[in-house]
Amino acid sequence: MKVETISIEDLVNHSIQKIFRTNTSTPGYVLFDFGSQIKSAQFRAVMIGLKQGLATFIKERYNKQLDYQWLGRFDQQVNTPYHLDNASEQSILMLGYEPSQIKSEMFLADYDSYYRSKTKGVEEKGALYKPIIQESDDDILPFSIKLDPFDNNNYRLLVINNSNSRSNREMLGLYHKARIIKPDLTKSRVVNSMMLNLIPRNEKLKNVIDEENFINTTLVSK
Repeated sequence: MKVETISIEDLVNHSIQKIFRTNTSTPGYVLFDFGSQIKSAQFRAVMIGLKQGLATFIKERYNKQLDYQWLGRFDQQVNTPYHLDNASEQSILMLGYEPSQIKSEMFLADYDSYYRSKTKGVEEKGALYKPIIQESDDDILPFSIKLDPFDNNNYRLLVINNSNSRSNREMLGLYHKARIIKPDLTKSRVVNSMMLNLIPRNEKLKNVIDEENFINTTLVSK
């Protein structure tokens, strides 16, 4: 996707088609690759524009609003197991990867299909939908995918349905897992991370975020 052809409206519409799901025939995520020519601040502005577009859709479709849980920039070189990020039962995670010499891989897993397959033989409802699957648990592999291509030389935006399906069937989420091929702490791997919670329209927003500061800042947390 070339910089001059970026349309926030198209990004929003494509995200709506892919992310919001009540069954597993829809992927639950979308990955955008903007190449290497876009600038960091413009990339972050795209993330904010997409959030605002999704907020309008969610207001109309679900009669809810989007509340930031966090919004920041991080230098991350940590492997993770399959997991849900800590958020509300209905949540959306955006991960904006900037070009880096550090190669990484990203995996997603459909844990709703995983648990409903009874692969683990878990019958007790309260034991389902754990927030983390340990690295040693290979049972989930048939329900997982590796994002490919995942070009570390480009700006990439991954938008994931992070919802917990244990008691919420309105939005079925996904696990995600990151693997760093060869960590090198002398280099940076910048990830712009945004967690959004769906909350009732009459509920006060818990976190008022300075979006302009996020777009223009040069700070990166370690």
